[in-house]
Amino acid sequence: METIIGNSRHFDAEDVFFSSTDGKGVNRAANETFLQLARYPREEMIGAPHSIIRHDDMPGGLFKLMWDDLAAGVPVGAYVLNRAKDGLDYWVFATVTPTSGGYVSVRTKPLDGAVFASIGEAYGWVRAAERERMGSGANRREAAEHGAELLMGELASLGHGSLAAFGRAALASEAQRLLAEGVRVPAREGAEGPAAEILGGARRVEASSDSLVGRIGDFRQVVSSLGAWLDGAESIRDRAQRTAALMRTLTSEDPESSAPGLAERIIERSEWAATAVTGLKDSVASFADAMESMAFSAALIRLHTLVLGAYAASVVDGTEADESIAMRELVHGLEADLGSLDSARGVVDARIGELESAMACVVSDLDRTRRPYERWLRALTDEGAVLSEDAEGDVAALMGEAGSLSEQGYPEMTDLANLAGRCRGLDLSTDDEALGGAVERIRAALAALG
Repeated sequence: METIIGNSRHFDAEDVFFSSTDGKGVNRAANETFLQLARYPREEMIGAPHSIIRHDDMPGGLFKLMWDDLAAGVPVGAYVLNRAKDGLDYWVFATVTPTSGGYVSVRTKPLDGAVFASIGEAYGWVRAAERERMGSGANRREAAEHGAELLMGELASLGHGSLAAFGRAALASEAQRLLAEGVRVPAREGAEGPAAEILGGARRVEASSDSLVGRIGDFRQVVSSLGAWLDGAESIRDRAQRTAALMRTLTSEDPESSAPGLAERIIERSEWAATAVTGLKDSVASFADAMESMAFSAALIRLHTLVLGAYAASVVDGTEADESIAMRELVHGLEADLGSLDSARGVVDARIGELESAMACVVSDLDRTRRPYERWLRALTDEGAVLSEDAEGDVAALMGEAGSLSEQGYPEMTDLANLAGRCRGLDLSTDDEALGGAVERIRAALAALG
């Protein structure tokens, strides 16, 4: 059901729709929901470039980024404003997945209001900058390149290093909200024929992936927690480096003291730890990226299953043309998702191992400094602390800082160890046998369609 507010057309969460194009963006297939929203008859839409619904307020830079990723075989997700043939606007969250010889795009109602609002605002000023650039003599391609640079800066400010990274996070959020709305593959009990078989297969894929899709929220929480840890990780290196600097600055009054020897060993370990923190940060970032890819794959499976099931149900109902090309392209998209899920799961397993290894190195170096550092501090306290040769500063203040560093320790490492434990405890499993059987059932029904 749709409603019109001002110049905008709005649709319901269950109105999941799709289209497919060839490699140049020419429409090959679409469902009735898309045609109704776009207000184009099928004979005008099929064979036309997908840009027929492009809204002039959309920044060209977004489409440049999308096409760059798609050309590299990377699925993308973005909020897009379209214009229907009757002049009304409608917003969608669009995912575009490369398939054999083209692309499948599934669109849903934008449900994450906060992200949708922030990116919509960015589109406005980026598009204004593109128009200003064209007003100064730039062509559309040059303006789009300028817009892409500006949009990348905006995405970076939101914590995303690329459009693909933004799309992964946004799709996981949108899929969660779609689930909360209760959108499911429809049932048509007693129906027969190839379309009914495809519908039954889609329902089995949905059921077999329910537990995984339901954990998208858990995956996103882990990614968020890892991101928060990364934000504070620099303080570990800063404290390790400051510890080494203090030990170079202070020494004992007692020429027979063990403090200089302790300092030499601790400085070496502290500097190793400071260097290792950089590698640990890389491992954390890689693992977070792998988890986000896992959530993206799970969300894409649900999205493509929903639209395949909805299309098959419409064919059963007689409200949709029995077009094998549309079914085939949706199934190809779903098969690609399942392959990506297997790959993502393997990457997650590998990355958690790398994370734990990097974490162990840093923890080992820091642990080896803790007790010697306390002995060094006690020695200076008992024997009297003085400045090292050529060092400057207030001894009392420096000793106070050294004591504070000892008390503070490195609680971030405990936090990371707890996070790693959470990651190890995540259930990434699916009922692979049931999924495989459901996909085989869909393939057999597709063959029957001809």
